[in-house]
Amino acid sequence: MESSGRDELAELTRVAELTSDAVVACGFDGSIFHVNSRFLELAGVTRERVIDADIKDLLFSDSFERSSDHRLPFSLDGSDCTLMLKLSDGSFIPVLVRAIQISGSGSFRRRILKRGARGSALLTVRSLEERYAYDRQMRRVLTELQTANKRLSGTLSVIMSTIGAESLPALLDTVLNKLVDALEADGSEVYFSESGGFKLRGVSKSLERDYVPEFIPFGVGVPTYVLRKGSSCRLSVVRPGEDAQSESGSIYDLDARKSRTLRSHYMPPYKTLIAVPLFFGTQVLGVMELGWKRPTTSRAYDVNVIEVVCDYLSIELISLVTSMRSNRAAELGRSLNQVRDALYAAGEDQSIAWAEAMGEVRRVLACHVCPIAYNTELGVYELDFEGGSRVPLPGDIDQLFFSTTAPAARVNPFNRDAFPGYPGAERASDADLENVRITRVERLSRVGTWLASQGLPEQGVFIELDRRVRRAMEDDAGSGTGLVAWGSTAPSMLLLLRDDSQEPIDDVEFDYLVRLAHDFELISNDATERTETTRIAQTLQAGMRSTLGEVPGIISDSLYSSATRQALVGGDFYTLMRLPDDRAVMILGDVSGKGIEAASMSALVKTALTAYAWEGMSPVAMVRALNTMLMSFSRVETFATMFVAKLDLRRGEGVYCSAGHPPSMLLHTTDAPGGSVCEAELLSTQSGVVGAFETMAFQSGSFTFGSGDVLFMYTDGAIEARDAAGEFFGEQRLRDILLAHGADGARGLCQVVLDELDAFTDSALEDDIALVALEFA
Repeated sequence: MESSGRDELAELTRVAELTSDAVVACGFDGSIFHVNSRFLELAGVTRERVIDADIKDLLFSDSFERSSDHRLPFSLDGSDCTLMLKLSDGSFIPVLVRAIQISGSGSFRRRILKRGARGSALLTVRSLEERYAYDRQMRRVLTELQTANKRLSGTLSVIMSTIGAESLPALLDTVLNKLVDALEADGSEVYFSESGGFKLRGVSKSLERDYVPEFIPFGVGVPTYVLRKGSSCRLSVVRPGEDAQSESGSIYDLDARKSRTLRSHYMPPYKTLIAVPLFFGTQVLGVMELGWKRPTTSRAYDVNVIEVVCDYLSIELISLVTSMRSNRAAELGRSLNQVRDALYAAGEDQSIAWAEAMGEVRRVLACHVCPIAYNTELGVYELDFEGGSRVPLPGDIDQLFFSTTAPAARVNPFNRDAFPGYPGAERASDADLENVRITRVERLSRVGTWLASQGLPEQGVFIELDRRVRRAMEDDAGSGTGLVAWGSTAPSMLLLLRDDSQEPIDDVEFDYLVRLAHDFELISNDATERTETTRIAQTLQAGMRSTLGEVPGIISDSLYSSATRQALVGGDFYTLMRLPDDRAVMILGDVSGKGIEAASMSALVKTALTAYAWEGMSPVAMVRALNTMLMSFSRVETFATMFVAKLDLRRGEGVYCSAGHPPSMLLHTTDAPGGSVCEAELLSTQSGVVGAFETMAFQSGSFTFGSGDVLFMYTDGAIEARDAAGEFFGEQRLRDILLAHGADGARGLCQVVLDELDAFTDSALEDDIALVALEFA
């Protein structure tokens, strides 16, 4: 019997040691007869101290009260009971207790139970502190998983937003805002590497009211530090005055444990930030920054997220950046054409054109336009900063801007990222300029340093439009004429300046200025030639002005409008000649081209046709002879269209040859009960142009006319005129106007047509126009 009890107790001991819970076996009176090692560890006591002790001295209620009346402090139905376990040092810990009644053989009960005991209980004790710690750990893990899931979904969202993007601003706005949301940051921005530094290209919406540097030159700021390190950086920002040991601001690399001084002008708006370089292969695109306005510990996981985003982003950025820069180059090309149009349209009066040109340069380059003039009284050059006080320059122009012993500072060519030329753009070289000189002014050059000391923008471009003017001013230094004025005419020297918060003038902008300088030089060099050309044009106009001779029996009306105002004359011509025996010859023609060249060819053609008419040739014979003459010239590109008509006023008959010319219209007016009715006859017999082919066949046509009929002739500039939408004036619209006004006769008919053309084109005729109306009496 004793052996049976011992075996059962040994079995209970082995089972109790297998479980991870603390196990206690006691009688119903509370006396402990067995505990496992896990309970000893939990209570911090020895086995000798616990065996035969009362369980009620170890387990108390959650209000620290001992169970009374020999009752156990727990139930025996296996339910959970929350109690307080007293440790060996007198402290308590919360525990979860489960107890059941155990049974065994009679010898087992007699062996382990005291006399008078009614039964035994087996209970498990589990520390709630461990459970609480486990729950806290699980909640922390769950929170981290949720955060990781948010970051993962945010990362995937950012990556998906980069695929197939067509707009760079929209792409950057999406990426930066989604990154801020995914990593629970306070802001994000991205800088692109430009010529001379880093240009801010995008910021998150959370930074709209914060100061973010728009441009950071190479050599300073976070982007330079990151690119020199060549990897991502976790940085802490110390602003001026926050560090008692230093009055200047700084950034501290949390990984490299290095500090670097940083001007407040280039500081990001954060306390802590992560900066990641953007690379496409070996090409530097820029730097992305993500920051927190409170001191925080950025995790390596956050860095990995931004690096992954930047890797995917760079693939899309390279094409969008190229497109953006091509658009910038195209914008400069359009601006250049606009400035050219203003300058060339102004002719000799350059005052308004100069103001428009400089306004456009100021707008497209976002710079200050500052004239430089020579003060003959003081013998110094003075800079006028946009109408402010004039500041004397500290030296000679050549020494300041073109010295070979003190060259201007240059950015490392490796860092230059010039815009590609826009399609169709020609590259310009300042070496091709004769009297115009242009050079950069950079921050670290002598002039840049001096400008900074004067509180002026310290970078830009110096342009000398005509060095001959400067020499003349210096030669007149003793004349006492005072400061050379500007405003009414273009100054001879300019400084285009940008603030240090802006990027320097890059290569494509410099090329824009060089090509603009070429135009200024052409205007200057061609001034004499334009004057001579004007005189020639006026002489030609006086000598070959298109006029209609007086012919009895014909009332004539004519108008000529030249599209080339500079030349005063063009390629259209007309004449009416009186011949013997009541006959006349009408000639209307248009020589290819415009200006003086076309005018001179018109004079030749008109003279030849006049001679042929006096020889008595028919219209078709006149045109054939002219074609042979023009084909004998080496300049085969010159051709002409014309309408030649020989009129017999006695018989009311006419023969004509229309060579490549729009068909003339013969207006017949008849009386009707409601008033005069006008009908139009189209003289439709057509031949090819004159001067194009030796074998060209020319045909003759005929018509009859009566009293009151009007023959209306015109050059192709009339029907080919376009409105703002590109629609042609057209033959039908001209026909309708003639039918509406033809009954009133020839007088004033040409002016009516020209008024309609001006209204249709908004007075923007692009071609020479000649109009002739002949009314037969």
